[in-house]
Amino acid sequence: WGVAVVLLRALLGDMALASPAVLRPLVSTHLPASSSCRQDLVAASAIQTCAETLPSVSAVPAAAAVAAVVAYASRRRSGRCFARGGALRRPARTRLQAASATAEATLEEPDRLVRYLGGNVSVRAVCATGLVRKVCSLHDCSPAVSIALGRAVMATTLLANGRDEGETLQLRIMGNGPIGSIIAEASSALICRGMAGNPQADAPTVPELVGVSEDATLRLTRTHPFWKRPYTGTIALTNGEIAEDVVKYLSTSEQTPASMGLSVEWDAEAGCVKHAEGWLVTLLPGWDEGEVAVVEANINSFSRMEPNEVSRPDAICQHMMRELRGEFQAEQTPTFRCKCSKPRLATAVMMLGKTEVLRILKEKEDVEAKCDWCGQTLMLTADEVRDHMK
Repeated sequence: WGVAVVLLRALLGDMALASPAVLRPLVSTHLPASSSCRQDLVAASAIQTCAETLPSVSAVPAAAAVAAVVAYASRRRSGRCFARGGALRRPARTRLQAASATAEATLEEPDRLVRYLGGNVSVRAVCATGLVRKVCSLHDCSPAVSIALGRAVMATTLLANGRDEGETLQLRIMGNGPIGSIIAEASSALICRGMAGNPQADAPTVPELVGVSEDATLRLTRTHPFWKRPYTGTIALTNGEIAEDVVKYLSTSEQTPASMGLSVEWDAEAGCVKHAEGWLVTLLPGWDEGEVAVVEANINSFSRMEPNEVSRPDAICQHMMRELRGEFQAEQTPTFRCKCSKPRLATAVMMLGKTEVLRILKEKEDVEAKCDWCGQTLMLTADEVRDHMK
């Protein structure tokens, strides 16, 4: 309240009228509805309230002050959080930046990933609200886990874009926090899925939820049907915000300077993910200091990005590509799809060994298993096991 009062006093410009006794009810009026209202609705309501409550004060600066405080309170209440990776010039360094209300999407965007290229800079941006909401709802995730798992799913989606056809990436985050492990998987076709060790875990922040310790790790595994063996890279988890740790992985394991932003907003009233988006900026071989300076400036001004008529992913890429003449390269639609099936279950049953399989056939025992990725329960009869052996 102290910060809110100072801010309102400064913008209202009348120290006599802008007393705590007047300001506190003014802001409190909007707090219950703020988590479900977009910024423009909050601002409009604030203008009306200011005009009625403080008639001798200009409504415009008063509305701006109230809208700023209410938008901030809304993001805190709704669980919106924006984690950004480190600067491109020093990819191993990371820092956290809060999302600004001016950068929020005003309407729910369809799930879509786009890639732009300008000079030696590549930018990917994704809106994945439906995907993240689907993954989190399947596991009945808590708000904190939804934010962490949503970030991991989008990070893997951004990394999978542009890979060889048939390639699959799996991101595994292992900490000592209450969530246990976080696993996200995406193919080059952006077929995605994810899961958390303890979906009902809770913690004030994502780093506390993940749990950063000496033995905490981030592991990225790449597989392809034509490869003899998978490629795996592992780094020590040092931040726990996921975006920062992925940036560190790209720097140390793939020698790729990068910056990443991941944002998941939780709707406390609806009890589900409200909005999810992310971006990844990478430097290609041959980059120069001029390009780095431009990209860093664009990243630093991201929170002040003005809304426009284009889709959210395009708007993000165009902002990151300012002064670089970036051009649209490709787009994809990330979708959820689990690989579980009866044939895969039958193959797993064969791995139990000859003795166990013969026992199942002899006793005509049904085999039942629950998929950890999607929660679907699959069942095989003894006859189906016998048919698979033929």
